Amino acid sequence: MPLWEMRLVSITAKWQGWSITNDKGYVVVRFRVSGRPSEQVSLPSPIRYREEDEETAINWIRKLYKTWEASEGSLSLKGALAEVKGTSDATGNKHATTWEDIAEALRQSKIDGGSQIQPKTWETNWKPFIDEAIKVLGSKNNPTDGYTLLKAVLKKWKHAPSMKVEAGRYLALFMKYAVQRYNAPRSWLITEIDKEELIPKKPKVRKKAVFDDQEILEFINSIEHGEPGKENANKGWANVFRMLSQYGLRPIELQYLSVETQPVTCKPTFYCSYEKVGGADETKPRFIQPMWLRDEHDQKIVWGLEEAWAKGTLELPVGIDGNTRRLNGGAVNCFLHKRKAWKQLIDKYLAKDPKEWVRPYSFRDSYSVRSHREGVPIASICDSMGHTVAVHERSYRTITEFMVARDYESDATVLSV
Repeated sequence: MPLWEMRLVSITAKWQGWSITNDKGYVVVRFRVSGRPSEQVSLPSPIRYREEDEETAINWIRKLYKTWEASEGSLSLKGALAEVKGTSDATGNKHATTWEDIAEALRQSKIDGGSQIQPKTWETNWKPFIDEAIKVLGSKNNPTDGYTLLKAVLKKWKHAPSMKVEAGRYLALFMKYAVQRYNAPRSWLITEIDKEELIPKKPKVRKKAVFDDQEILEFINSIEHGEPGKENANKGWANVFRMLSQYGLRPIELQYLSVETQPVTCKPTFYCSYEKVGGADETKPRFIQPMWLRDEHDQKIVWGLEEAWAKGTLELPVGIDGNTRRLNGGAVNCFLHKRKAWKQLIDKYLAKDPKEWVRPYSFRDSYSVRSHREGVPIASICDSMGHTVAVHERSYRTITEFMVARDYESDATVLSV
């Protein structure tokens, strides 16, 4: 151990329970005594665990101990450090807090502030990128500006173009917050030029497949009666896809259904209590309206699913415990990828130019297209599907090539030219 480090760690030798350690280049002060919860704090940037910061670090640690001791147990280490920060100019205003502090402040602002998000959204969307940035900032070759920080962080998602786009977005917002709220130097800002240079263009949005009525009917028939040469007939799962097709449900909404009397029609109607809060695609509990399919003779088809549900006779998939299984996106996906008919649909739409993306939501998009085809007003479609007109127009298919060709078909006389 070099002499400067020996002097640094020995500063706490006479203070019971206190110690100094190096954590990824930061000076960490610890307090551990029997019968009390252990505590630790990091001295703020730019103080680092290195020879040139020895004197500054020792001064901070002494002030920290005196403040903590004077409180006679009323202050935690974190509280004592906050008081020292308020009276010290050793690091200047621009470095009064750590990156961890700024990340925590941003989290609280996002969850409790004006533009509220769910805690789960922070954990899923923001935290992975900010945690990686803080890790990089504490590394040996720590970046000194936003450009080099983003460049280093992106290495973790080298083979995931979409994640790189998200990393650029969330880190730019993090650095903007640090500059505007905590006076971090403007060099930490991540600019559009930085992102354009370091991040590949966002992958082109895939065109979603929309099944025609005959494809849906044939697919459901293959499930109910089984595929040739296989004993895999399953009426319960056939009914699941009847429900997804006839009502345009999200798979998760299968868990939230009941049959209620619709106040206008006075008929038994599916009511969905699923409620999605936050983000652009909010969903409120609603009545779900059936949209018929047309058979090979162009006749309307509606399955009596509400009546069967209300009577308790609607057969649904059963789990290994003998009870009706929990239905959601994962269960639907798991079932589909074992079916030859599903793989055939995937191959059929991949062969199109441009390629089209087959997924369970294709049944929901097909409901949307059929509703438009049959002339249902868009406001009514959106009410039944559980989203706004803006979300519908942005995210859902409303027409197919067949519908366009049909709309322009005519028996006009063709003149010679």
